[in-house]
Amino acid sequence: MISLVRKSSKHLVIETYDVNAIGDYFIDTLKAFKSSFYTVSSRTNEDYTIIYITDDISSAAILSKDTQVYMLPLDSDEILCRITNDKKHHLVKSLRVAPRQIIMRYFGNLDKIIYSLLKDYGGKIGNIKESALNFELTDSIVAFTDKPLSRNLSLDDLNERCLLIPMPFKELYRNLKLKLLGYLNEGLENKNWFEFDIRIYDIYNAYHLHYRRLRHVIDNLELGLILGENWSRDHAVILMTVGVYSIKFFTLFEPKYIKKILMGLEISSDNKRLCDYDLYYGKKKISWIELAQNKKESRVDVAARCRKELIDMLPPSSVEYINNIEKEITGSKQI
Repeated sequence: MISLVRKSSKHLVIETYDVNAIGDYFIDTLKAFKSSFYTVSSRTNEDYTIIYITDDISSAAILSKDTQVYMLPLDSDEILCRITNDKKHHLVKSLRVAPRQIIMRYFGNLDKIIYSLLKDYGGKIGNIKESALNFELTDSIVAFTDKPLSRNLSLDDLNERCLLIPMPFKELYRNLKLKLLGYLNEGLENKNWFEFDIRIYDIYNAYHLHYRRLRHVIDNLELGLILGENWSRDHAVILMTVGVYSIKFFTLFEPKYIKKILMGLEISSDNKRLCDYDLYYGKKKISWIELAQNKKESRVDVAARCRKELIDMLPPSSVEYINNIEKEITGSKQI
């Protein structure tokens, strides 16, 4: 599945009588993570609240290199309840909710998407880093990224341009969700989706494990949609048929990009061949040779390079998940 819009983490500014005391409370009692704004933003998603501590909330520069920033996997209202119930409310002088972003994933021509949004909602173009750090903003911020929305995103993962739209955050978010496909098509400039047939071959019959690996990567990288699956038989050599599991796959990514992902899954971390993932675009089979950088590269060489690129794209938890499945595959057969 491809996610096209989500919210950023929530932002709460707390003016306090004792910066050190409330900081110790967040770390010792609520188990908050403390760091700089840029580091924290890359470790959070919409389930988190980022808290800024200051002794002067009226200052024009609440956020500076010395600002204490905390991250908690809690809603802001739950955090305030904990502060009250833990009898720490005496440390809080005043509060402010800082701007939160709506993050849209885009493909293709971002200029057309921005133009369409400005036409529908008005507003103006701003700089995302300046806007994210401007706690005086009253407009809603729409940020853009070409990265999957399922992962944590830092400010560097966002396009430098954002939109400042004079509409309440929740109302704008509801409206955008209703029109997402329209804005997606604006960026694609009427480009069609790719329809692929992915065929899994494995003489050891560990199809369910290969499917789990593939499905996990498709979901984690938000590559596209699986809209059909079926078993069939294929003639591998003359007078011999083998089972094949076929997947009907729709995506916005080019054939070579998807083939590169599949090649990275054909081998294990120690370069042992696990299975074949053949990719068909219409009647054309996309060959691994199209990915070779020179005539000397073998199929294993290409797969090893694709494997490294794939691993670099995945978070550590996904890499561990895939490696565990591959241990199960190699443990069930002699390779």
